[in-house]
Amino acid sequence: MTHGRPYGNGERRPTVIEPTFLRPFGGESVYPEQPRRVKVDTTDPDEAHDYLRATYVDHKVSLDGSIERFRFRHELTDGGRFFVARYEHSMNCEVNTEPFGFLLMGQVFRGRLRMSTGRDELSPGHGEPFVLDPAAPMCIRWEDFRAGLVKLDLSVVDRVAEEITGGHGGPVRFSLARAVSPARAANWQALVRYFSREFCRNEAAYSSPLIHAQTMRLLAATALETFPNATLDAERGPSGETAAPSAVRRATAFIDDHAGEPIGLAEIAAAARLSPRAVQDAFRRHLDTTPMTHLRRVRLRRAQQELRTADPGSGTTVAGVASRWGFAHHGRFAASYRREFGRTPAQDLHT
Repeated sequence: MTHGRPYGNGERRPTVIEPTFLRPFGGESVYPEQPRRVKVDTTDPDEAHDYLRATYVDHKVSLDGSIERFRFRHELTDGGRFFVARYEHSMNCEVNTEPFGFLLMGQVFRGRLRMSTGRDELSPGHGEPFVLDPAAPMCIRWEDFRAGLVKLDLSVVDRVAEEITGGHGGPVRFSLARAVSPARAANWQALVRYFSREFCRNEAAYSSPLIHAQTMRLLAATALETFPNATLDAERGPSGETAAPSAVRRATAFIDDHAGEPIGLAEIAAAARLSPRAVQDAFRRHLDTTPMTHLRRVRLRRAQQELRTADPGSGTTVAGVASRWGFAHHGRFAASYRREFGRTPAQDLHT
């Protein structure tokens, strides 16, 4: 039995809650003030696949099984450049899709899943992370299927890959594949749990431009380390560029001036007039550290200054200062603070 019709012709649409509000992110993109949340629970196969076309990609679908007992559930947390989702579909299904155009990673919790691009095929086991080829049409088959999925815009991945490789190799290319190792798979799963359970539900962390930018970089960098792609094979040795101390001074001055903004390695390298890999080599050679470690220390000092100068009646809190300066996990912030200054943040706030 075949179902499916084009979306957007006045037919039923699932209810969307928590509307999206957009604002600049890092001066070049947008993200919601808080993530948009969508919950769909339907017994209508047409409604389910209309929603899937709108959320993922256009596809043709063939279903096999009892329509009378059909159930589709989907919970989505959408942050603009990413989403995390729980997906449940009770029928045996085959979909033939257009290329997704974004990076989609997942793991199966129940049922069976088989995927093919015509060149690559994959049947991941339960709990085994996998990635789809974003540039290839797909044939995807599942049976009584439940899974978790993470979407990430390719522009985010490409930018982080440029920081890792120093700009070599162009856009990142992924193939349909499993994680490169069990250890990398476990690390990815731990990050996804943090991402969905803590970051997306923590208003202070999510709405902090610094934490938001750092989390997007972490998600993209972990995807690059977890799933096979050309960036993993890029040379990561010395850049071959010779950086004078003046380049490091330019970089540190830029960090001092912009520590309160969502900057990363690419921006620091541009300020130093070096490639990302060369600025990392220069920091190691001249300062025995990395640009991002130096940035983190500057932000820690700015947090200390804000705590020490806070008006007792201003309502300033340690958690608020930590989030403002890009520290999402307040326990780790307190530990780093004590290692750096020999005092707790609370002691400096109440001095």
